Amino acid sequence: MGGFVSFATAFCAACIFIGALSAAAPEKAMSKPVKYVLSLAFTAAVIGAAGMIDKTDLDFNEFSGEISVSFDMQTAAAEYAYAYALKSADINFSEITVCTDKTDDGSIIITKVIIYSDGNESEIRRALSTAAENYEVEIKNE
Repeated sequence: MGGFVSFATAFCAACIFIGALSAAAPEKAMSKPVKYVLSLAFTAAVIGAAGMIDKTDLDFNEFSGEISVSFDMQTAAAEYAYAYALKSADINFSEITVCTDKTDDGSIIITKVIIYSDGNESEIRRALSTAAENYEVEIKNE
C-alpha cells in the first residue's frame, strides 16, 4: 500500500504546484502556451507518479460478504416459492419462516419451513406438493 500512498502524495503535490504556476501565469498572449506547457508538465508528473506503484503492492483484502448475500438470497427464494404456491391455491397465511443451516463445506441447506396460516393442514400440504416432501414443513394455526 506504500506505492499507492506515494502516488497519491506525488499527484497532490503536482496538482498544487501546477495550480500555483497556472495562477501566476500571464493573462494575455502568453496564457495559452504557458497553460499548454503546464498541462504537459502535469501529465508527465502523473505518469511519473504512476510508475511508483508496484503491481504487487496493491493487495486488497478479499470481500467476504458473498456468503451472507448467497444465504439471504436462498432464504428469500425459498420464502417466495412457498408464498407463491400458497397464493396460487388461495390459502391465507400471515408469515413463512425458513430455517437454514450451514454445513461444514460452507453450503447452506434448508432444514425447516414454518408456515403461519389459518388454513387446513392437508390443503396446505397439497398446495405445496413436492416442496413439502423435500423439507420439514411445520404448519402453525393462528
